[in-house]
Amino acid sequence: MKFFKLLWIVFFLIALFAKQYGSDPLFFELPIQIHESLEQNQVGELMEDGFIEPLSVELISDSKGPIYYQSTIRTTVCDDEVCEIMNIKLFWDLVGEYVGYDTVAQHPLTKFDHEPFTKNDYERLHELLKNEGSILKFKQKSELIDKEKVKASDVVDGTTGATSLEIKEEVVEGALYSSYTLWHLAHNGQIKNMLTANSRRVLDEHLIQYLLDSDRSGYTLFAFQNFQEKDYTKYKRYWLRSLKDDIPLTRKYIIKNIPTEMWRAHIIQEEVCLLFNFYDVNTKTYLLNKIEKTEDISSKSLEYISFYLTEMNRNQISQFLDILSKSEKLTVLTRDNISRAANNKEFNFSYLINERHWVN
Repeated sequence: MKFFKLLWIVFFLIALFAKQYGSDPLFFELPIQIHESLEQNQVGELMEDGFIEPLSVELISDSKGPIYYQSTIRTTVCDDEVCEIMNIKLFWDLVGEYVGYDTVAQHPLTKFDHEPFTKNDYERLHELLKNEGSILKFKQKSELIDKEKVKASDVVDGTTGATSLEIKEEVVEGALYSSYTLWHLAHNGQIKNMLTANSRRVLDEHLIQYLLDSDRSGYTLFAFQNFQEKDYTKYKRYWLRSLKDDIPLTRKYIIKNIPTEMWRAHIIQEEVCLLFNFYDVNTKTYLLNKIEKTEDISSKSLEYISFYLTEMNRNQISQFLDILSKSEKLTVLTRDNISRAANNKEFNFSYLINERHWVN
């Protein structure tokens, strides 16, 4: 067993050293083939404590335009007394989200006592770096270990005996400080601001189209956040698709920012309300708030929403009934839907309808 473990380590180290000849990164989550013809342009530098040299970030582009960012980093990994040097390459997408990392030729990652990372260690590190909500986000370096529990044998990155369980379950065992340092580099706010600012500078019609065609929710939201009013007309099918399928944050942003003149058109109101059943509970409430403030809402829009009366919560039912009471004309289908909901014995909030005498 020891022989096979040693053999695997040898082969893995050979693979790491071979990176100087241009093999693929260890982890890279974008559907892009990295090759030598890609163009590299420096977009900025950052210098912080622990950096051996300024962190330089590059925008990587192909013949069609920007595709991702990268940085080769040399930094120290320290506890209170001992420091080691770590070399690594990090990758971010066009909105500054971590998408992967790679080792640098002849510089594999190591744990305490210079023990090399195993395959599982590399994979665990990637899973940690993907977790933007890691507990490490809320920890200072001084909080990583309990000073009163440090053993005499503990060395840099080897303080597992004094590491709290909640942290130990997330980091690479034996690489506490490396895990902490890399997570804070991957999710560094200054780096993300630098990358998003640059993406805004290079944003053009081709890049907007590229972002909208992507299946990355961060890309579509970034595109919508940089729309001009005319873009809501030009790319209507994209934001309607996002209202149906995207994350709540994106849905809310779209509904909030549909241009006023565009929202006044009944056809737009109806297309948005037709998707009501696809929305999460908060988006439904946000849309009802918007409708309540709209002077001229189409009767067809209210009809579309009325089909889902029995799927609303108590506050939404009350709010929607208020909206209906102010409408001068309700369609026959709307009234039928109200009646069915009022007479539905399995509907917990049918009494709210009956209290208002909507049904004779």
